[in-house]
Amino acid sequence: MKILSANQMRQADQETIKNEPISSLDLMERASKKAFYWIQNYFGQQLINTEFHIFSGIGNNGGDGLVIARLLSNFAFQINVYVVVFSDKRSDDFKANFERIKEISNVQLVEIKTEEDLKKLPISKNNQNEWIIDAIFGYGLNRTPEGIAGKTIEFINEHSNKNVISIDIPSGLFADQNQSKEQHFDKNLTIKATHTLTFQSPKLSFFFDEYSEFVGNFEVLDIGLNKNFIEKVNSQNYWLTTQKIKQIYKPRTRTGHKGTFGHALLIVGSYGKTGAAQLSAKAALRSGIGLLSIRTPKCGVDILQTAIPEAMILVDDFDQKNKKSKKENKTFLSTFSDELVEKLKDYKTIGIGCGIGTGNETQKLVLQILKNINYPIVIDADALNILSKNRTHSNNTKNDNKDWLDFVPKNSILTPHPKEFERLFGKTFSVEQRHRLLRNLAKEYQLYILLKGSFSALAFPNGAIYHSSFGDIGMATGGSGDVLTGILTSLLAQGYSSEESLLLGVFLHGKAGELAAKNKSSEAMLPSDLIEELGNVFKIFL
Repeated sequence: MKILSANQMRQADQETIKNEPISSLDLMERASKKAFYWIQNYFGQQLINTEFHIFSGIGNNGGDGLVIARLLSNFAFQINVYVVVFSDKRSDDFKANFERIKEISNVQLVEIKTEEDLKKLPISKNNQNEWIIDAIFGYGLNRTPEGIAGKTIEFINEHSNKNVISIDIPSGLFADQNQSKEQHFDKNLTIKATHTLTFQSPKLSFFFDEYSEFVGNFEVLDIGLNKNFIEKVNSQNYWLTTQKIKQIYKPRTRTGHKGTFGHALLIVGSYGKTGAAQLSAKAALRSGIGLLSIRTPKCGVDILQTAIPEAMILVDDFDQKNKKSKKENKTFLSTFSDELVEKLKDYKTIGIGCGIGTGNETQKLVLQILKNINYPIVIDADALNILSKNRTHSNNTKNDNKDWLDFVPKNSILTPHPKEFERLFGKTFSVEQRHRLLRNLAKEYQLYILLKGSFSALAFPNGAIYHSSFGDIGMATGGSGDVLTGILTSLLAQGYSSEESLLLGVFLHGKAGELAAKNKSSEAMLPSDLIEELGNVFKIFL
């Protein structure tokens, strides 16, 4: 699903009004009815016992609030409407709905102009049967709230008891990446919503982890904006949906065999981190790969051979100095023999990094791999940290100041979490700046970069960024990333493109997390539970 900017949403409104045709007032009615229906369904029979405090601005978002108040007045226990008068200007559609709401006898209508007006409002801090509806500012907000608007937002956050529904976007939050000095985000002047009912398209800011506490759970309501305009409008930001994934998934044919589904090499593990190797390997196998080889130090061979009989283990016991195998139990990965380097061409892809450490010999291995392959690979964890140690901007740069990132094959997939991203590409000073940097880097290096988080961002070489809301907070634990590396490696080996592998892999990983949380709880679930749920996720496609 395309994520539209504030300007594109404005254009979509105008195209709908012009071509449907429909008046802006009727379009407001239609959108507000969708929000009302959601509220009606959410509260069910409790609606008649609920008191609503609706804070409306004086623009079109405020008009939405007035329509919702009017519709609720026939069902809810008590409706209170507070118009926040932060300017002398009022939109025409707000004015029309203001006149309508004044005619309804069971709606208490109050104008808020001063802090004294706020102090008089009959809102309890602890009553679970009271809910606040925030309709002060919409997607058109272009500066930090101030004056009575800012004071009202502070008042709502203080009195909400976490019972807040924001209409279209939490007041105080900007829809787009803010770049002007007037668009300074202030968390104290932003509504903390429990639910956000957004119209037609989610807003880009919803997908930044730093803003999630303000958005709460968001619901996208289709208000029937012009489909032709939305299909044609150019957007580089997308929301990853199940519908998109179903277009990517390739069902297996009856005549397939193990060679059909690819052969991959995982370069994983070191002393004390064989668990990372296990997780990535098991995830690769559960994701449908035909053949899997694992390169790991001698210290982990017995463990992996016992735990994963389906995989082929390549023992790293080679002594580069003496050009022969070591008898002792080797604990780290080092460079390949010439014979093994020659065999790299036999693999469809490689997944490298899980638990390998960042020692000097292992660094040499990473460089050797990058210099001797020409197909996309998956780079995660310690392999990312090794790259960061060997960037031209780093004090630790080796190899005649050559940037090791330049050796990474085009269309490879990098999967950093925020700290790994910072080490690899440098510090940023806002989530918006990081988002722009992510896009620019994917384009510059022609790589697929997955910035992991509760809302992961999947950056493509063509400048597009997909945002994923799949997953569960229980996935925030060591080992979850190893599982993802195995899934991505498996999909690449099976013949999915880098783009398809990244989209499908993030979906499989996230949905497995949701199922694991449902069955085990967010607190008790383990990364290994994600692997066990992959089969149930694949059943979605049946």
